Amino acid sequence: MITKFYRWILITLMVVGITCLLVLPSSSIAGMANSYSEPSNSLTPKLGSTPFYLTPSYPLSPSSTAVPVNPPVTSPQAYLPFITHVPPPIHAMRVAYADYEKSRGEVDQIEKQMQAAGINMVGLGAGRVEWTYFKWAGHEANWSNDIKSTQVDYLAEDTNRFGKWAHINAVVDVFAPNYIKAHPETAAISFVGQPSQNLVSTTELVSGEFGQQLLDMIDYIAANYPVDSISLTELFYHIDGYGPDDKASYLAYSAQYGNPRTDWPRTTDGTIDINDISIGNWRTHVLDVYLDKIVAACHKYGKKFFMDVGLSLDDLTKVTNEHGTNYNVVLEHTDKLVIWGYFELDDYPPEYFEDIAQFLKGFGQDRVILSIGLWNKAGGATTASKLETAILASQSGGMPNLWITPSTLMDVDHWNVLEKLWGR
Repeated sequence: MITKFYRWILITLMVVGITCLLVLPSSSIAGMANSYSEPSNSLTPKLGSTPFYLTPSYPLSPSSTAVPVNPPVTSPQAYLPFITHVPPPIHAMRVAYADYEKSRGEVDQIEKQMQAAGINMVGLGAGRVEWTYFKWAGHEANWSNDIKSTQVDYLAEDTNRFGKWAHINAVVDVFAPNYIKAHPETAAISFVGQPSQNLVSTTELVSGEFGQQLLDMIDYIAANYPVDSISLTELFYHIDGYGPDDKASYLAYSAQYGNPRTDWPRTTDGTIDINDISIGNWRTHVLDVYLDKIVAACHKYGKKFFMDVGLSLDDLTKVTNEHGTNYNVVLEHTDKLVIWGYFELDDYPPEYFEDIAQFLKGFGQDRVILSIGLWNKAGGATTASKLETAILASQSGGMPNLWITPSTLMDVDHWNVLEKLWGR
């Protein structure tokens, strides 16, 4: 009798316990959001509805990137473990080849080196509008000579190979030297009146034939290649972008947003004041409207879009507004920024990456990749020791997502550094 009584008590306790588990909420922290937020899909221009001198308030402290704080413990639910997905750090390598035609013999070795070094993202050159490393159907005249002679689609081959174990980013270069030779009137004009050999004018890019061809190229890659993301590189206006068409665009923008002008702002000696904030506002606006079209093309096919930008080394808080790539505006739609940290070329020590990283993490660690360039001013590579210092300084400053460029400057010592720091 006593045995049956205890058995009844035991069964009752088990039923009550199971019932409590079933009704208990699955998450103990309501309202807690992952720190990553998807970019908006709106294509509304950002600067147009604001005062003419719109730039971020300096110094910047982006409120959208605040780290959530655990709520106070007020109920038994708060004792449940909070589980969130933390993506692994991005360890990217920009793969380049000195000679694409002879590159197939290098692929095995570089793949082994990247895997040993813990690389999980690979940047592959897609080429330029006028010189592609993929077979752009209907644009055979734009294929690189390497493709024409070998019939190898380098982007397809490397994507299929490296994509088995890494995120693939197709890098599109905006330079257009051949296009400018054929259409000299489209060249960007410097603030002292010299035509660029590589960049078309801002207006030609955002509303001209070249800009449309660039959009078509990106759309084709996104639709036909199994890459994970596409990035745009070399889009840096500051010295260039002051020709008649760009001036007309600037004046129209100024009039539309309440500050009519008849000329570019100028310094006391009459030179165009390329650092005037209004020029950066205008260029950021028109470029952002164009970049939104690229983002839409990429997202249409499920691909992310990354934007290469520089650093305002005289004052990081300028966030390259002077280049027309204000981080705050570009990040409203772009999935990630790839920020160039070419320290030897720009004359700063690798230790400075800690300060750079501390600043950049305010924009969201998952929205920024810091690119460490290997070039030195002598035309060679920085040392493996300096590379290690740069990586450790960046990570110490709070920037886990790092991109090393280019692979052609990596020697055994550089690879050993990556394997020691990131190796699997």
